[in-house]
Amino acid sequence: MHPHIQTEIVLRATKGDRKARGELYDLFHLRIEIFCRRLMQSREDAEDVVQVAFDKAFESLTSLRDPGQFGSWLFTIARNEAYGRLRSVKSHETISLDTDVWETVTPFDLCVADETRNAVGVAMEMLKVEYKEVLLLRHFEALSYAEIAGITGDSISAVESRLFKARKALAGLLKQYGPEEI
Repeated sequence: MHPHIQTEIVLRATKGDRKARGELYDLFHLRIEIFCRRLMQSREDAEDVVQVAFDKAFESLTSLRDPGQFGSWLFTIARNEAYGRLRSVKSHETISLDTDVWETVTPFDLCVADETRNAVGVAMEMLKVEYKEVLLLRHFEALSYAEIAGITGDSISAVESRLFKARKALAGLLKQYGPEEI
């Protein structure tokens, strides 16, 4: 979606337009939910966080200085809610990292891909939440370092450093599977 269209929708939502709020929800709900589910590993907790994040965003929409930054702002709200929930609730449910499969993939390819996803999923679960967060935002949401810094409240150099450490920690955890298995 073109940034100007998103800005228009946010401005309409700021004026109380329910349809515009629905459009914003439709635009961002899935991305925010996937981020929260992967960060929190509990579908129920993630859904609660997503709902609270949207409620808070819509309640304080007039405080958003740059309507073009709605997505990053919403991620920040969801992140803060998720961290609050993680501090108070321990979750044991795991979430698989699903990917699309092409029709030309062989059963062997499917098996290897499944083992790789499982290995990455297990390794991600073992990471500190701060590392998992930057990996999810960078590699699953494809956000820039600046956007991640805006969401986490860190400097760009701190994000770069944490991402480097997160990748190194993830690679270290994946070494146990050996190069032929990953």
